[in-house]
Amino acid sequence: MTSSTHYLTKLKRRVLMNFALVLILALSLSWLTYQLLYINKVDELKNIQGQKLFIATNLFSREIGNLGDLLTLLANGQALSHKSDETKGTQNLSLKVQQQIQEHFIEFGQASSKIAQIRWLDQNGQEVVRVDFTGGKVKVSEANSLQNKQARYYFIQGMKVAAPNKYFSPIDLNVEHGEVVQPFEPTIRGTIQTSSGTHLFQGLILVNYRLDNLLTTIRDHSISDAQISIVNRDGYWLLHPQPEKEWGFMLDKPQLSLKTELPKLWLHQTKYPEGGYEITNNSLSSFMPLTTFTGADSGANSNQLFVYATSNQVYLALASRSALYFALAILLTLTLGGSIIIWRGYRYHSKLIELSLKLQHEHQKLEQANDALVENIARQQLLQDELVEANKLSSLGLMVAGVAHELNTPIGGAIICVSNADDANNKLKLAMVKGISKSQFSAGVDIINRSLHLAIINLDKAVNHIKHFKRLAIDRVNEDYLNCLLGDIVSDLSISLRPLFKKGKVLLVENIEANLSLVSRPGIISQVLENLIVNSLNHGFEPGQSGVIEIKARRQRENQICITVSDNGSGISSAMQSNLFDPFVTSGRGKGNIGLGLYMVNQWVTKLLAGKLSFISEPNCNKEFATQFTVLLPINSSDSETKIQISNDRDPIVAIEK
Repeated sequence: MTSSTHYLTKLKRRVLMNFALVLILALSLSWLTYQLLYINKVDELKNIQGQKLFIATNLFSREIGNLGDLLTLLANGQALSHKSDETKGTQNLSLKVQQQIQEHFIEFGQASSKIAQIRWLDQNGQEVVRVDFTGGKVKVSEANSLQNKQARYYFIQGMKVAAPNKYFSPIDLNVEHGEVVQPFEPTIRGTIQTSSGTHLFQGLILVNYRLDNLLTTIRDHSISDAQISIVNRDGYWLLHPQPEKEWGFMLDKPQLSLKTELPKLWLHQTKYPEGGYEITNNSLSSFMPLTTFTGADSGANSNQLFVYATSNQVYLALASRSALYFALAILLTLTLGGSIIIWRGYRYHSKLIELSLKLQHEHQKLEQANDALVENIARQQLLQDELVEANKLSSLGLMVAGVAHELNTPIGGAIICVSNADDANNKLKLAMVKGISKSQFSAGVDIINRSLHLAIINLDKAVNHIKHFKRLAIDRVNEDYLNCLLGDIVSDLSISLRPLFKKGKVLLVENIEANLSLVSRPGIISQVLENLIVNSLNHGFEPGQSGVIEIKARRQRENQICITVSDNGSGISSAMQSNLFDPFVTSGRGKGNIGLGLYMVNQWVTKLLAGKLSFISEPNCNKEFATQFTVLLPINSSDSETKIQISNDRDPIVAIEK
């Protein structure tokens, strides 16, 4: 019970930690979603405002370009050239030349409704020719009404810019007689120098160019998300969605400026004069510079303007609200989904803990049963080892019995021959006492010689049997790797098994390739072949049944030998073939067999000889052999590399030449 409570406490702590992680993850993803959605909306707004800024700057640049082209054409007029009058200087201009200049100016002024005034000033700032255009009317100023503009900023700055460059003044309102003209007339002044070498005199052509149509056109491109405004370098509005805030510097109203109303935005513009974006008062403002003068190398002041596109406060508020709602939906979904998963996990792990505790109890019981099983297996292994030793002793007894049987015949024959020679010797001694003829003596000696000769032959056979037995016994005891001839191993085994085959009609046939040598353990090879032959004899044939057991060996490859033990007996039942090499598997348990013969053969071949053992069996077939065991052995079993290269050929009948 204490263990269960401990596990549940740890589980609850883990659940709380997981819930905290889910909550943190949900908050993070929700915040990230909010930021991405909001930024996406802001980017969309930036694109809209960027398009409007592009339109405004394009319109403005085109208008300034038109003014520059007008100045160039005006200055290149034939009427202004020195060739039109042989006199030089402004004081000596003929009336005809003055009229030509005036007509030239009138022609340009009437061609464009945007031209408010055209003047030609000499190098001292004195107006030489002045033509005004108001409401479609032309007014040429008389000589006594011409003024000196030497102190005016546009004259000073314009004289610093050499032709063909032009100077464009700051944009302001048209002023007449010290009063701002009503309605407002936004005006920009463009100048171009004239030189005495190409023109009638050195001076400055000055054009007052009205921008009211341009500013109206730019204002018409404003939308609620991109309200266009233009600010001069001092922060005063030249164009604003609320017209009453325009021209503060001309109307003596310094409070009507971007610098005053939106100081944060003005500071940002000052910091990034190349353009940018800024959010102030929940409105996005995009801005970029407008440069009305490009001849900065002359030393004249650059008149820079800024064009703004500002959104209303509703757009960003709606964007923020919609992104927030979506982020909250994600937060609730993730939190709810995570909570459900955590709760299901908690229930699952609670059940798992309960089952785990039950499993622990069962495990303890199984350990107890396993300990008892281990003891039984140990006893079974000990019994199995004893049975194996008994099997070896039985095999040794069978071998000894066979050798004894084989020795019995030659030794018995030798005893009979010696006995016959002894009888003939005794008879010859008696005859010699009584008197013996030469023929009788020769006959007796001949009998003795023939008996001794036969005794020697039988004793030689016995010696050969003993040699075979000695070699077989030594091989069985010695488990070292030896260089041996497979034919000798099979021959020795065949002699020891001969008594088994004399009892029945089964023949043992040897078919061994000549001089087939290998480095291996000959005693184990002999034991393997003996078990396979005895197994075929005991299980393949009924008592009195005739048949053939063949031992065949061939060099299959350069480093491999194939040995087959085949018989034409009854074969192996299909039910036993799947587990034939398992221990205690036998079909002759009623005959006293324990089922370890083939199991030991498989262990010896694979573990000790580094070979492979396989079999095929087709009961009741009409082939030459019904059962065939195949043993694949390396030429050198002590070579570990050779062990790896043993063939995987599963068709031993094809592998061996018939």
